[in-house]
Formats: sequence, C-alpha cells, structure tokens
Amino acid sequence: MTWCYIDSVRVDELEREGLVNVTWLPFELHPAAPVEGIPRETYFGRERSERMASHMQSIADSVGLRMQTRDVIINSRRALGAAEFAREQGVYDPMHRALFKAHWEGTGRLENMDDLVRIGVEVGLDAPDLRASIEEDRYAAVIDEHRRAAGSVGIDAIPAHIFGRRYLILGAQPREIFDQVLDRLGAEA
Repeated sequence: MTWCYIDSVRVDELEREGLVNVTWLPFELHPAAPVEGIPRETYFGRERSERMASHMQSIADSVGLRMQTRDVIINSRRALGAAEFAREQGVYDPMHRALFKAHWEGTGRLENMDDLVRIGVEVGLDAPDLRASIEEDRYAAVIDEHRRAAGSVGIDAIPAHIFGRRYLILGAQPREIFDQVLDRLGAEA
C-alpha cells in the first residue's frame, strides 16, 4: 500500500482503462516514528515541509482531490496491519480506499486505534477482531518482508509503482509519466 492518495487516483484510472492490474502492497515509510508521529517541520524542516505541502496540494488540485496536509509524519504500521486484516477478510479494496480518504481528507487519524476500527467497521469488518489483530501486530512479518523486498529494488519513498516487473516510478508523478512507461512496455511486448 502506498500512502499517496493522488497516485491512487491515477492508478485507479489506469486500471479502469484496462491498462494495468494493480496489487497494493504494504510499505511502512517511517518505521522508527513513534505511534503519535513526528511533527512534519521537525522531521523535514520548515522550508522543505512547506515546499512539499505546496507541491502535494498542486498535484491534488490537478486531479480534483480535496487534501488536508497533515502536521505530523505518522507511523503507518497500525493502518497497514488493518489493511492486511481487511485483505484476509476479502474487503481490502474498500478498506484501502477508506484509509486513503480518511488520512488525506483529514477525517481520520490512522495512528489512532479507534479511528482504524471505526473505518474498518464502516467497510464491514468485525470491530473486536480488527482491534485484536492491530493490538497484537498480527501482520508484522508481512509488513516487514514487504519493506525488505521494496528496499532491495530501490524503493525508499512513497508512492512507488513497479510496472512490468522492471520499471519503477517513485513519487507523485503526472499521468504522462505513467503513459510513457506503459507505451514502452507496449513497444517491448
């Protein structure tokens, strides 16, 4: 799972057009961050934080998204575990979308257990089972393995997309970049 709502919109568009088949995988970007998060300005510095927020907002505007910039860098482990629980229950896609929406539109705090359970219940998950899976960090091995695998191919940022098992696109990119990679894959086929 990447945590860039903007590229989720672009990838959804490519999938609807039949150009890609998508498998979202967990990637814990800031595993050392405490559960309560790290203030964005502390982590990046004020100037860089403001530049990043402005860049993300302009990209969000370009795809018609409402986006609330978070003031903290969160540790996404709980949310990734909740998504993996949803995958096991057959409702990964709705959970994935609900988590994106809650995080980027500012309606939920993905580091907060109660918010995760509320979001899960809204997509049909059992609250006590979801809470237990998060509390016991049931999907730690899956999350850790995907982080190691991602690192082995150069992924150290989000969003990250791999096309055709050989082209890596890092960061929020314009649709044209995705189209160029798809064109190249088509020409190679």
